[in-house]
Amino acid sequence: MDSLNCYQRKIIETINGPILVIAGAGSGKTRVITHRIVHMIQNIGISPYNILALTFTKKAAEEMKNRISNMMINQNNFDQITIGTFHSIFSNILRKESHWLGFKSNYTIYDHKDSENVIKKILNDINIDTFLTPKEIRKKISERKNNLYYLYNKKKSEDKKSEFFTKIYEIYTKRCFKANALDFDDILLYTNHLFFYFSNILKKYQKKFKYILIDEYQDTNFSQYILIKKLVSQHKNLFVVGDDAQSIYAFRGADISNILNFHLDYNNAKIFRLEQNYRSTNHIVQASNNIISFNKNQISKKIWTNNEKGEKIKIYCASSEIEEAQYIASSILSIKKETNLKYKSFAILYRANIQSHIIEYSLKKKNIPYHIYGSISFEKRKEIRDFLAFLRIIVNPNDEESLLRIIKIVNKKVVKNILSLSIKKETIIYNIIKNIKNYQCILKINNKTKDRFIYLILIIEKLRINAKQDNAYITAKNVVNFLLKENSKNYNHEDFKYMLDNIFQYVKEQKKLKKGGNTSLFGFLQFFYLEKNENTSNEENENNKVSLMTVHLSKGLEFSIVFIVGLEENLFPSKSSFENQIKIEEERRLFYVALTRAQKKAVLTYAKYRFIWGEKKENRPSRFINELNNNFIDIENYKYVSEKNEIHNYFNQKYECSKYIKKGVKVFHKNFGLGTVIELQNKNQIALIKFKQSGEKRILLKFDKLVIYS
Repeated sequence: MDSLNCYQRKIIETINGPILVIAGAGSGKTRVITHRIVHMIQNIGISPYNILALTFTKKAAEEMKNRISNMMINQNNFDQITIGTFHSIFSNILRKESHWLGFKSNYTIYDHKDSENVIKKILNDINIDTFLTPKEIRKKISERKNNLYYLYNKKKSEDKKSEFFTKIYEIYTKRCFKANALDFDDILLYTNHLFFYFSNILKKYQKKFKYILIDEYQDTNFSQYILIKKLVSQHKNLFVVGDDAQSIYAFRGADISNILNFHLDYNNAKIFRLEQNYRSTNHIVQASNNIISFNKNQISKKIWTNNEKGEKIKIYCASSEIEEAQYIASSILSIKKETNLKYKSFAILYRANIQSHIIEYSLKKKNIPYHIYGSISFEKRKEIRDFLAFLRIIVNPNDEESLLRIIKIVNKKVVKNILSLSIKKETIIYNIIKNIKNYQCILKINNKTKDRFIYLILIIEKLRINAKQDNAYITAKNVVNFLLKENSKNYNHEDFKYMLDNIFQYVKEQKKLKKGGNTSLFGFLQFFYLEKNENTSNEENENNKVSLMTVHLSKGLEFSIVFIVGLEENLFPSKSSFENQIKIEEERRLFYVALTRAQKKAVLTYAKYRFIWGEKKENRPSRFINELNNNFIDIENYKYVSEKNEIHNYFNQKYECSKYIKKGVKVFHKNFGLGTVIELQNKNQIALIKFKQSGEKRILLKFDKLVIYS
């Protein structure tokens, strides 16, 4: 507690009732949460058994655990605290209480690809023609689940389009139930079902979790919001930390109104503000404040810092994305030489993954080592998906999606017939394979194929029995041996080795835990699928490399030097955000997040021309550059205009009155760029202007504002 200031102590020592802490970027919110938990146990005497702390990523949960463990005097107290991600905590509750909802506790978790495969089969089975892809349908199903659509909106009338989704949703739900499988959204949805339909279960966990703390509250969706509201409805001891200015996950269902309306949801809520930034220079902090001030929908706060003034935000305009990438690579080498910083101190952030390719090329040419976050994930490779499917079948033979994948290894041609037969017989696919002798004629398979299926079932059954005693690594090694024996030529042995190494490490770490952990295959699969979905990035960049990632993936990270690239209208902010002010404000929050990742230096780049989706496009600078105050920026290069200061003035001068517009005057238009007035028409209300890049345009002076350069 000695390292805390008076205001932070006040937050920590305010224990009862609903509390909201608005924590600005780099304000040390994790320290406040961890110190608060320790204070509650060691100074107030609150039972650690009654404390629940929720995060959004496994990394954040582990960091919280480590900090608390290091501060606790009695480690037995630490072991009793419930700390974890929303999905891991509620998944554990669901496994204990799943019988109330009619499914088994050994359920497997479907990832996005599994769900899309199920939807694809449904569309084929019911023979519905739709312009939507399985991925798009899966996203819409996810949206309905996260909004508890069928739990709270059952009586709502539906149009034909909604009826279509309802039908798909119902069939999808039944098939998952039959396979004893849950997708990621189901974990929260079914916990909501538990609390909604079974008051005894709700009371049980209300009694247990008397003090609830939540990190990154601005990222909660409706499903999470309702779960928490039910859990705290008795004791009202809810402590949430978040920053509305960093709410950037609306596409995942996050609802910014949860944090904005906290004081309305919880009467007499106490609100604190952590406004000191410990991370960034004063110029970066002030520029970030400047940007976010353009958002109307926000909680008022003023972030400040005692850090050095630092450099101004550098803005660089390139003629093309090629020059932009070359500039970034050269700048990294130049800054590194001047400062002796390591490569891992640099980050390149972009709005869309498609932007990374040309940057990679430039980094390679300069021999700059780099690491891309969010590239095609390892587990999407065929051999790894086959391997994981086999592991899941050992735990849950009802898992239809996994079993169909394993069947393809034996015989691809028979898959459709087996699936049809299981539907006709109203039984699970595993029972068909287990009794393959009885169905040989119906399935029209020869003796060789029949024998291979018999062998497959023998292997699965043997591994299922052994898995009750063996740890995950031993079982996984046996699965790899089987797969290599069946299909050695088509598998990458190194990928299997990498996966086995990961499982070995998992078992090793579990054995270190005081209570022995969970070294079983079941435990590993739960860990693997929850971690894969919860982490913003599953990759740790421990090597000395420049980090490349989307802005979304950068949240929670910090770097000495940050390049934010592609700051152009239609790219950042994205074109899809132009629909309404709400989406534009989220894009602005996304830019705010990008800017606040920088500790010492931020560089913003954009290109006059860019090839995107195979088409060369002329761009204009992002409105976010325009919104930056001149006091915080340094404009370095504009090759495509005649005078260096022309666009500089455009960004920072106020728009001139139309009475100064006359023939021959140079003007700048925010959409069309630099031009010259040819003539005035319609009683000087319209100006005919010849723009350098866009040709002749008629501009209505009353509505289209111009910057004048005489």
